[in-house]
Amino acid sequence: MKIDELAGLILKKRGSMGVRAAAAEIGISPTTLSRVENGHIPDMQSLDKLCGWLEADMEQFTGIGGLQIAFKKKQTVPAATARSLASLIELASAKFAQTIDSEGH
Repeated sequence: MKIDELAGLILKKRGSMGVRAAAAEIGISPTTLSRVENGHIPDMQSLDKLCGWLEADMEQFTGIGGLQIAFKKKQTVPAATARSLASLIELASAKFAQTIDSEGH
């Protein structure tokens, strides 16, 4: 599952529940919830709370070969940029694993 699928899952679970009520239930601010629903990438603490509420494993949204990816402070990183960075990290991780395997470690 990709981080850009998070908003849809939240909206689906929230249903007709108001943003304030859902945010209170999750333990985050209504502003944070609204931003995530609009495609912004949450910080790790908010993502952890959202995943708890969704009963989902956080690694579904952040894990790449055992690496954890999070964007803090700059929560408006465009989705295309986030995907490009994730792809670069995946390639680097695969190359590193390949190098380790070829050296027999």
